Amino acid sequence: MRKASLQHAATVGVFIMVLYILCLLWRFSMTDPAVANFHLLALKTAFPGFQGFDLLSMVLGAAISFIYGFIGSVIFHALHCNSCCEKK
Repeated sequence: MRKASLQHAATVGVFIMVLYILCLLWRFSMTDPAVANFHLLALKTAFPGFQGFDLLSMVLGAAISFIYGFIGSVIFHALHCNSCCEKK
């Protein structure tokens, strides 16, 4: 795999992790307890290991978000290398 592909995968991983952090922050804007419970359930479903809003769980969720983005980007580059790679 090329260095540019790995750099792109890392960038995508960081982007997905930032979106995860925004989801965590969005939780604090909710006033309806039913919506907050649904939000917590959605986070638990999407990020294995995330159990609540404690520090360890949030860090684990951020790491999993980065890994999801990184692996997804690596797979994309592997499947679409002919259309995305620079031609020499």
